[in-house]
Amino acid sequence: MERSLKEEPGEPIVVKSKMGKATVNETEIRGIEELTPVEKKHLLLQLSRDRTKDSSAGSWEIVEVRREEWKTVKATLVQPVEIDIRDTGKNELFRVWFDITKLEREIESVT
Repeated sequence: MERSLKEEPGEPIVVKSKMGKATVNETEIRGIEELTPVEKKHLLLQLSRDRTKDSSAGSWEIVEVRREEWKTVKATLVQPVEIDIRDTGKNELFRVWFDITKLEREIESVT
């Protein structure tokens, strides 16, 4: 996973896929302002991978966000996050899920 994140203060985050074939800008996702910076990063990386597979993907709208309780996975404290999202171009609903580590949350709270 390439850390090709562009984030200037006051500017939207832009993420480029690992293969460099697709870019997703946070302005393409309605409702993203409700996510934390770490959640935005994870979601944008997933959507850029999806766009690499299908260039017609996007724009998107967040329908629901669920943050579960902390749990330990392989000695790492993680918080599962599920985001229901609608691809408005295709009018399709799908779910993106990922784990936020305790370290990521700690770094996020410092910045």
